[in-house]
This record gives sequence, structure tokens and C-alpha cells, in this order.
Amino acid sequence: MKNLTRVVFYLSFPLSFIAFIFPIYARNLGSSVIEIGYLYALFSIITLITKPLIGKLIDKRGRKLSLIIGVILYLIVNFLYIVSSNLTHLLIIRVFQGFAASFLWISVNTIVSDLSDEKTRGENFGIIGQTQVRGEFIGSTIGFIFILYNSMMKSLNDVFIIYFIFNIIALFIAVKSVKETKVVKKVEDTSFRNSKFLIIFFVIIGFIALISSITAPIYLIYLSDYITNDLGLIVLLFVPGSILATFLPKKFGAFADKHAKLPIIFLGLFINAVMQIFIPFITEYYPFMFFYTLLNVVNMFYAPALSAIIIEFLGENRRGKSYSLYSLATGIGGSLGPLIGTFLYQNVNSSSVFFVKSILLLIIVVVIYLINLIYKNRVQKNIL
Repeated sequence: MKNLTRVVFYLSFPLSFIAFIFPIYARNLGSSVIEIGYLYALFSIITLITKPLIGKLIDKRGRKLSLIIGVILYLIVNFLYIVSSNLTHLLIIRVFQGFAASFLWISVNTIVSDLSDEKTRGENFGIIGQTQVRGEFIGSTIGFIFILYNSMMKSLNDVFIIYFIFNIIALFIAVKSVKETKVVKKVEDTSFRNSKFLIIFFVIIGFIALISSITAPIYLIYLSDYITNDLGLIVLLFVPGSILATFLPKKFGAFADKHAKLPIIFLGLFINAVMQIFIPFITEYYPFMFFYTLLNVVNMFYAPALSAIIIEFLGENRRGKSYSLYSLATGIGGSLGPLIGTFLYQNVNSSSVFFVKSILLLIIVVVIYLINLIYKNRVQKNIL
């Protein structure tokens, strides 16, 4: 785990910064809100196409090869940001970023699962999550220092040169120090693999991804349109959540290992749904910061449980395929969500995005509850 977390740490430097600057950068290059939604969807579509193939590659050729390919592709992404200057370049970047994310995160998730058992899986995913956030926090601090003391367009070249260097370090560690974890085991399959619940599981995962990604490009646009255009305040918005994310995911993951994971996911989604209702009524900066930070904490709360529950549903065999199928479901939802969100924001009104997300989250919470109830009843009948 130690060497894998080092790779994740250095690779994560640009991730949060990219998420922050991308909508603003795209707008500066002349993109409309809808076009920004297309760029977000393009990333998800690329991951959607590639992830099933990557899952098979991981199970046949091993995890390390996919990890190295992912690190190399992120190296290309950082280089492309150094030389980018127009919307066409952004399209190319999103394509490479989609490939990079597919290779990297499926291999990382699979390695973590290989190194874990049911008592440590949530905690280990929490460790990876908080390692990623620590890297993002340091990388974002570097990026924000540059753009606060210079214009964003002039600063990006220097910032991504720094990220490029740290990416090279990650590549060196991945090649030299990360060990292959693929072990061929003949384990009795007690999962839902041959059950109709498998299809239901993936449908639910896809809808959760769709609902979650509706606001992916919206928060910063809403903040700059209705609350503040001050770049310093926009940067400050991320600080509280980033600090909390440096230690909370591991604790939440350990909590998930000691309790049933489905109720944790259920509770997290429900709280998220309720909070979305209040966002359109927030017109002051600091209340918005509080809500945005609290939303991040809620997501941290159930994210390790959601990552860990996959193997419980799909079984111990073919973990690479399991996580690729999971990623396929999230890719389908993630490609549609930004399109829905940006369409509502531009063609209906800004408030509609948050109201629609809240309603959909509440619906999926009810659906999860009912399906879980039906499954428990059927299990009890089979026992009797």
C-alpha cells in the first residue's frame, strides 16, 4: 500500500486544481455553459468506452501494467495543459484524461482490493481517498499561489510544468516500487454475479453517478454568477473541505468496516438530498462555503462504503472486471449528468439544477431501501 499511496499522492497534485480551473478556463476560451457540459460528458464517454476492456486487461495481464499506463497518460495530460491555448486543445485533453483516469483508478481500486479483506477494505479505500486529497491540497496550493499573483492564463504553463515533474516521480515509483498483486485464486463465488440483483446493482450505481454529476460543472459557475467573482474567495472555498479530507476518509472507511455499508450509503445520499434544497437560497459567500464544505464531508462519509461494497456484491474473483463494470456504470451516469445539469442551468434556471438533484437523490434513496427490504425478505424465506 505504501508505494501505491506515494504514486496516488504525486499524481493527485493537479486533479483538484484542474477541476477548479477547467470551467473558468473553458469560459475564458469562449465556451458556453452547454459546451462546458459537453467537455465534462466527453471525459465520461471516453471512460465508458475503455473501462470494460481495461478490466479484462487487469485480470489477464496484471494490475501493475495498467497502473503504469495510467501514470504515463496523466503525464501526457499535464504536457498538453502546458501547450494548450484553445477549445480544440481542451477536447484533446479531455480525451487523454478519460483514458488516463480509466487505466489509473481501475488499477488502483483493484490493487487496494487485492491487499484488503472484508475487515480492512473500507479503511484502505479511505486511506487512498485521503492520500489523493492531500496531494490535491498541496497541488492546488501551488496552483492557486501562481494564479493569485499572476493572471490565470499566464500562470497555467508554469503550474503544469511543476505538475509534470511530480508526475515523472510518480512514474518512477510505479515502475520501480509498486509490486504486482494479481494472484490466481479459486474462490467459491457467493456474489450476485448470476443474479438479477447484479443488474439492479449496476443500474443503481449508474443513477447515483448520474445524479452526483449533475452539479459537477455547476457549483463554481453558480458561485461566480451569483455570489462572488473574487478569485481569492473562490480559491478559499476549497480550503476547509481539503483540510478535513486529509484525515476524515480513513476514519470514515474504518467506520464502514465495522458497520453495515448499505445504511451508511443510504444515510449519506439522504443528507445530500436534503442539503441540495437549501443551496439556491444561499446568496452570501460564507454560508455557501459552509454548505459546500459540509457536502464534501457527507460525500467523504459514504464514499469508502460505496467503494468497498462492490466486492461484497460481485465476489472476490475477477476483481479487475468487477471494478471495470462498476466504472462502466458510473461512466454512463457520469456522461449524462453534466449534460442535464448544464441544460437546466442555461435553459431553465440555476435553482432547478439543485432541486432536480435533490428530488432524484430522494428517489434513489427510496429505491435502495425498498430493494434492500425485498432482498432481506427473500433471504429469510430461503433460510426458512
